Amino acid sequence: MITFYLQSDNKMKLFLILAIMLLTACSTNRVLIHPQVMNKQTITYVRGGPRLHSQTILQPELTILDYSYDEMLAGLTVTNTTPEPILFSEKNLKVELAKPEKLVPATVYSYEQIIEQAAEAGGSTAARVGDTAVGIGVGFIPFGGIAYTVGKLFYSLGSQDSETHQKRIDAVTFSQMNKNYLRQQTLQPGESYSGIVKIGFEDNLQEGDQIIFQVIGSDETEKFNFVCKSLPEK
Repeated sequence: MITFYLQSDNKMKLFLILAIMLLTACSTNRVLIHPQVMNKQTITYVRGGPRLHSQTILQPELTILDYSYDEMLAGLTVTNTTPEPILFSEKNLKVELAKPEKLVPATVYSYEQIIEQAAEAGGSTAARVGDTAVGIGVGFIPFGGIAYTVGKLFYSLGSQDSETHQKRIDAVTFSQMNKNYLRQQTLQPGESYSGIVKIGFEDNLQEGDQIIFQVIGSDETEKFNFVCKSLPEK
């Protein structure tokens, strides 16, 4: 009889611990990402998707196309407004995750790293590309010849769909890497260049975090800020 009560008590404690862990995980990973306009930046909406603009030398335009709990797919367009050629690549983009207690550098994946990831994934991810790129529904964000479903800034991160977002990011990235992935490019005066880039975070996105993008030119750096907010209560 004594053994029975001890076992029941342990089971109850284990149940409570698991419940607390589950609730904590859900509450810390369910966020929305909102763009923050600053320094005379402007924001436009393309089929519901926000795009930040700046009128600096590179005139960068930045769009978050999709994200999971610790990865993101962004679209970037730059224009050379100078009289001289400009060399531009993913090295001109720096991303940081500003948490209340620390500033954590994010990984901006190079074209070569994406090729390695695609090779490691093999055919299983490539098989899903058709459904990802084509089955987009009626709403989409056109970017660099690609169409993305809208509402990407309203995903419930940390939910059962997080794995789906992660797989979709990889599928779209791999399917577009040879045509649209950001890589080294020489921009002649007046030329524009668009590309997508995959970003990885060491920590999960949480309420109160800020995502800071820096587009680095030869003489100036433009910052784009996004803030993570909690989902509205139903």
